[in-house]
Amino acid sequence: MPPASALALVRDRVLLAALLLIAAAVALKVYLLQASYFVEDDFLFFAGAHAADLSPEYLFSLHKGHLMPGGLFLAYLQTAFWPFNWWVSAGIMLALQTAALLGFLRLLWELFGRRWALLVPVTLYALAPLTVPVLGWWSAALNAVPLQLGTVLALLWTVRYLRTSDRRFALWAGIAVGFAMLFNVKAMFLPLLLFAVSVAALYPGGPVAAARRAWALHRPFWTSMGVLFGAYTVLYLARMRAGDGSEGAGVPEYGPAMAMVRGLLTEVFPVGALGGPLEWSPVTPTGGLIDAHGEIVLVSWAVFGVIVLASLWLRRRAWRAWTVLLGYLVVVDIIPTVVARGRFQEVAAADPRYVADAALVFALCLALAFLPTREERARAAVGQEAPGAVPGRATRVTAGLATAAYAGAAVFSTVTYADTLSGDRLQWYLDTVRVALDGVPEEGGLYSRPVPQDVVLEWNGHRRMSSYVLAPLADPDTAERMSSPEQSDRAYVFNDGGYLVPARPSDNSYVFGPAAGDECIESWDGLMAWPVRAEGGPPQIVTIGYTAEDPTEVAVALGDDWIDAELPAAEENGTWYVPVGAVGDQLALYTSADEVCVSWVSIGTMAPTVEGNPWDADEDDRTGE
Repeated sequence: MPPASALALVRDRVLLAALLLIAAAVALKVYLLQASYFVEDDFLFFAGAHAADLSPEYLFSLHKGHLMPGGLFLAYLQTAFWPFNWWVSAGIMLALQTAALLGFLRLLWELFGRRWALLVPVTLYALAPLTVPVLGWWSAALNAVPLQLGTVLALLWTVRYLRTSDRRFALWAGIAVGFAMLFNVKAMFLPLLLFAVSVAALYPGGPVAAARRAWALHRPFWTSMGVLFGAYTVLYLARMRAGDGSEGAGVPEYGPAMAMVRGLLTEVFPVGALGGPLEWSPVTPTGGLIDAHGEIVLVSWAVFGVIVLASLWLRRRAWRAWTVLLGYLVVVDIIPTVVARGRFQEVAAADPRYVADAALVFALCLALAFLPTREERARAAVGQEAPGAVPGRATRVTAGLATAAYAGAAVFSTVTYADTLSGDRLQWYLDTVRVALDGVPEEGGLYSRPVPQDVVLEWNGHRRMSSYVLAPLADPDTAERMSSPEQSDRAYVFNDGGYLVPARPSDNSYVFGPAAGDECIESWDGLMAWPVRAEGGPPQIVTIGYTAEDPTEVAVALGDDWIDAELPAAEENGTWYVPVGAVGDQLALYTSADEVCVSWVSIGTMAPTVEGNPWDADEDDRTGE
């Protein structure tokens, strides 16, 4: 670009206004990220990367139905160099989101040329409340933000290719689609979106004639896009078959499926797309959802109706843009969500993350509905197409006021969403864990227990155990002690405050003691056995209370496990902890009856002896409080 042209572009008031708007939106997103922190699946990504090797099997594994090798690579990279560093993780996503905003501005400029009206769709996308929850939750951002960037770039380079027939732009469009596919399953539908937008806005004639012309003029390009779609579909199905069947698509149940369709399509999207919901509810550990009051939903639909009718009055072709939007919502957002989550998660019906990418498509379709592309203006100039109605001053003023109202509502919704986050609590928890791991006792068993529910939800099973979730923060030796805990006479666990404290058998453990009046449990030549219902897993510990004048050997048997242990001498109140991960319905203890007196035995999970700060507890004990 010549220096004079570059200088003129820098001084362009439309461009400067758009860049100022994007800068303000980025600042608002920084405010959001300051209130957020790692939560839920974020911990699972770090833990999974820590436990795995960087291999194709790891990169192409499914995470709760998501095929996302690009996201898993980023998680592995950050686990290796910056584990649980919030501003590295959030900063990368913020940079990609900023690139998507700038790319969207460039796309609009390419489609419609320089005009003040571009500020309306830029405002819609830059401040969209629908995109806020996915940015504030790192694991969701790993899927959603690269998809938005890939979508924008694929559209931009597709437009350039169709206008110039320069094969370099076709290649870059394919790369953009492939980039998005590395992060999000929804990207498999990008070829369909590119074709739909091109037919609706770039090729002349009715939809059928435009589709035929697209195939006739650019058959190799659209064929390559079809190949990308087919190849990704085959890969995803192959990865599903390679799994255990618990991840990926499934047959939805009618009740949850209909709740999702109704909630996402008729409530969450219209409310969030138009600046709502103002107040977020219900509030989950990952932030607020959209379960708006009836009047908010009705107002949103009324505004939506006015927008659509106004566009149809101004431009006859506007219906094409709204058809693209509806098709995108149904095919790309609703159907995949129902297939993936429609078996058990009705809460997804209020989750804006599932339609976050539609905010970008809505802003683009709004522009296509109201603004003629360069192709349309060129055809109108030579009489091949009837020009649309020219908006009057009143229409422009109304559009400006409506955009300002949207911006105010969107900013308010973003600020109130930040209030639903508990980033300070989660950061405090991890900082406490870091300090605790710096002072781990050299001896003693580091046993596993569930991390708090606001860190990782209960339904994640053994993936929410401290030995798995917190291991990326530990040095290699300590991480090994956490994942494969040793037998010991001392037990430690992380309490819900993140402190490493002494542990005891939990209240829901099986506990067996001697008969009334006896000091020792009666045995049959050293054999003791009890019926149990042991569920197994990393947190399961057998605790033996005993006295013995000399060291003695015992054996613990449960299910398929047979574990030998050597009890040190203990004149009184000896305790020995034995990790036993097997499932079983009978616990047996083999001892030398003349060498040891077993006073009690328990099996179950471990619990902290102190909740909160153990040093505060010590002070309370010393002061008699």
